[in-house]
Amino acid sequence: MFLHVQTCWRYRRLVSRSAVSLLTLMLFAATLPAATPNFVVIFADDLGYGDVSTYHASDVQTPHIDRLAAEGMLFTTMRANCTVCSPSRAALLTGRYPDRVGVPGVIRTNADDSWGYFDPQAVTLADELRRVGYHTAIVGKWHLGLESPNTPTERGFDLFHGFLGDMMDSYTTHLRQGQNYMRRNSEQIDPTGHATDLFAEWAEEYLRARAERPEQPFFLYLAFNAPHFPIEPPAEWYERARRRA
Repeated sequence: MFLHVQTCWRYRRLVSRSAVSLLTLMLFAATLPAATPNFVVIFADDLGYGDVSTYHASDVQTPHIDRLAAEGMLFTTMRANCTVCSPSRAALLTGRYPDRVGVPGVIRTNADDSWGYFDPQAVTLADELRRVGYHTAIVGKWHLGLESPNTPTERGFDLFHGFLGDMMDSYTTHLRQGQNYMRRNSEQIDPTGHATDLFAEWAEEYLRARAERPEQPFFLYLAFNAPHFPIEPPAEWYERARRRA
């Protein structure tokens, strides 16, 4: 599990909720030979390491993430290649400094205000894993390009189910400056629900589907846009936090 080290916000319980249904499904990876393990990389947007309760005791409660840490490995020294969205994603997926793959800053939906263009020749982790027989998928936020040749299915992923753009103006309308960037592969979709819940559900669907194909290993990159601004938790979760305040 990768935790994106960035700015801290108060309502960070959304990612913890999403881990509930995923945790058990992830365990079936152990049935494969060690040479071909399954990979699930969870990437949270603008999450400070102190927002996870296993690192910092506070009013923020992340029990399911804490369980992953307790049963796995907890890093106590960490560095991020960048503190903003696109460069950190480029670094994660290529293993290189983001400047070297054309992404020194944020790739924005407004081209006149964009700070980068993902090098089409850069090799991604998904490229390499697919080359050796993995099924590769990204669920959630992409933010490395809106059009060819930099859409997820052109950069090594067999499946894309999520959001192409930089940020949503609302977690429930899923629009950015009036445009819909929600996609299933290249098809525009208009789902109903909070984006965090949708991404968790789609990831669960993917894991269940892969469980039916245990002969092929998989790589799932689950990239939540939470807890990135706007801070917009579902009402029931906001009320829980308010009662604890």
